[in-house]
Amino acid sequence: MKQSAEPNEPHEDERSPHAPDLVPLAERAAEPTAEVEPVAEPVAEPVTQDEPVSEPAPIAQVEPVAEPVAQVEPVAEPAPVAEPEPVARTAPLPEVEPLVDDEAGVILEDGWDGANLVESTYGALTEGFEEREARLRESSSEAVGWAPYIAAVRAFREGRVAGDWESLARLLVAPGSLTSGDDVQIVETRDEDAAVRAAVQESLDAGQRALLLAPDQERAAELLRSMRDDVFALLIETRPATPPAEPDGPTPRGEFGSNGTVEFRPLSFDDEGALDMTLPDLPNPAEPPREPEEWVRDAVVRPVGEAWRQSWETEARLLKRGLMWLEQWPRDAAALRAVQDENTRRRAELEAELAALTKEIEDAGAAEAAAEQGAVDAEAAAERLITVQDEAEAELAGPKAEAERRQAVADAAAADASDRTRDADAAQARCAELHARDTTAQAELQAARDLEASLTDELERAKEALPGVAAEAERLTAADADASGEGHAAYYRLVSAESALSAMKRKMTLGQRMHVASPPSGLSGMRAEVKARAREADEAARRAQEAKDAAEKAGRRHQELAAFVSDGGTRLAHAREAQERLGTELIWLASERESAAAAYQEQARLAAESVDKATQMSMEARVAQQAARAIEERVEAARVAREEALATVGRAKAAAEAAATHAVETRSALERRTAEAERELASRERDLETAVEAEARSRENVREICGADPVGDPELISTHQTRAMARIERLTAYLDGGAAADGAAEGLLRTADLVVGTPLGAGLTAAEEEFDTLIVADAGRLTDAELLVGAVRARRWILVGGAGPEEEDSPFARARAASLTWG
Repeated sequence: MKQSAEPNEPHEDERSPHAPDLVPLAERAAEPTAEVEPVAEPVAEPVTQDEPVSEPAPIAQVEPVAEPVAQVEPVAEPAPVAEPEPVARTAPLPEVEPLVDDEAGVILEDGWDGANLVESTYGALTEGFEEREARLRESSSEAVGWAPYIAAVRAFREGRVAGDWESLARLLVAPGSLTSGDDVQIVETRDEDAAVRAAVQESLDAGQRALLLAPDQERAAELLRSMRDDVFALLIETRPATPPAEPDGPTPRGEFGSNGTVEFRPLSFDDEGALDMTLPDLPNPAEPPREPEEWVRDAVVRPVGEAWRQSWETEARLLKRGLMWLEQWPRDAAALRAVQDENTRRRAELEAELAALTKEIEDAGAAEAAAEQGAVDAEAAAERLITVQDEAEAELAGPKAEAERRQAVADAAAADASDRTRDADAAQARCAELHARDTTAQAELQAARDLEASLTDELERAKEALPGVAAEAERLTAADADASGEGHAAYYRLVSAESALSAMKRKMTLGQRMHVASPPSGLSGMRAEVKARAREADEAARRAQEAKDAAEKAGRRHQELAAFVSDGGTRLAHAREAQERLGTELIWLASERESAAAAYQEQARLAAESVDKATQMSMEARVAQQAARAIEERVEAARVAREEALATVGRAKAAAEAAATHAVETRSALERRTAEAERELASRERDLETAVEAEARSRENVREICGADPVGDPELISTHQTRAMARIERLTAYLDGGAAADGAAEGLLRTADLVVGTPLGAGLTAAEEEFDTLIVADAGRLTDAELLVGAVRARRWILVGGAGPEEEDSPFARARAASLTWG
């Protein structure tokens, strides 16, 4: 048998050739089957291979299935079987002799005709289930019914089985023809629980998923409690857990009803004229549902065992630890950048400070020798700078005026470009408006054409039907008159009979009235006649009322058709007028759209030219302003330099006197600051190495958590944090048993190693799941349909039984009988 690469998700190319493409039961519930014989076979759709789900959750509800198919008669109580041998054993599967077709004289392929045997055996079973399902749906029941069994039997008949279809077919219809293999195991033992646990453990050790079916909910829970706590197991629970309580009995006659009234019935007399005191039979109470399919409404899956909680707690701890590293790396990165920036800034400050001290020493040395000469040079420079400043001011007048003129031209061009752009925008809006109206008009024209076609067809059919409806109304009116006359006649006959009876009673003596003397000879016949006349009058009144209702209905139909024929012509004319109007409007819109498009193109061209011109003028004005500003800077520089030269003359002598002393002090400060800077920079380098190591360590942790370097993806950390926080919240809700588990049934089923439940629960919750192994506990109590619910979804089948009562003709009993026959 092929195994998938992952235990919970088989690959597409590794599926069995008979693997079922099961249609979900919720979809089959919408298929009508009540009026089709036989039931239409659903179209098989391929099962989508999703990625393995790793989000287990607690209890998740599965909606009930309400497939409108038939039901079958209740299954007889299982007959007790003989006490099995005390030692557990697996029945051997011997070789089968080839079967020969007597008429054709040929040997059938591998000795049996499996497809025909399956169809002849399970075709009738399917029809029986569909009949029971139909009767259940007719009673407006909300129970799940037999839809899971119908789907499983259909899948088996169509060969849509997860495992080897032939092995399963041989097990069910010809167990004596099975050959030895691992696909089917029949285990008979006194200790069924131990055998079931061994089969489950064998499947889990092989890394396979197992489905464990039990005959009832209590047995399923008992088997699951006997399993180890470290197994990822699910228990399927059907709801309600118990059938509804039977009613105490019918409501006695004479009690108040739901509307606060008491039922009274007329008195009845026997043939002798005496009052009949016999109480009528009370209605039988509604029979309560007898089988789970008639009262189970839905099913849920519930994780069981400590493995789920340990897994969720471990995952939550790892996620929280990862969040700490995700929060730490941005802080370490920010700290590293801060240290780098501070070191760079401080190094630049120290270098500038030392350079300034060096320059200060040089300046002080030169100032002492050049102070006198500097004063003379400063006076000469001041005179020269006056001439330079005057020349620059004279040169500035022309460029400044040209810059102002060009700026005015650029402002005018920008205003014109703005006006042209607004005109182009207005033209574009007009084009869009015309296009929208054209689309609307075309839609309205098509709607008017459709309305005209519909009205024309309906008017023709109404005109053809009108004469027949009128004739039918006249006929029913005549029948109403006849029925009414017959009713009056029957009523008069009743009154006449009652009057004759009253007259005879008035002639009776006191003894006859007190039932002492014999009644008159014709009294009984008269009473019988009154009763007969009353029945005739009631029947005639009923027929008259039915004739009246039919006549009124025919009259209303005639009036509706006549009104439609009268109003249909007006509506048809309106539809045609709308077509003509919309056609004219579309022609006008086409012309207007061409004109608007041409205007828009012209306005857009003019706007583009204006923008280009405004841009060119602005650039020329900026060049002129830059030229003028350069001359202004020269003027300002000449003025400042002259003033500085004059000030230098006054400071030169004082600077010469202080230059020698300042040079000595500056050299001492330079030596001291150089030593201090070296010590500070060394300390900062050590801090930088520490920050680099911390950032590298946290970034490596982030890379391991996210699978990528956070430096290259700025959104990586925030995205992972969001997912991790959401996952932690979900895991916390799972651990608290909160409402966050709703809708997680699919994830639970895909991640569980063992699923335990009844066949009905498995059919409701695991309709689209496949399992490696099906293990059936108390297999003798499961019918063919119940076994098929799990068998079509598994690749291997293990049937365990022998310790308790069993169905007389269950698959397990047949297989065991075949094994005993083998000796």
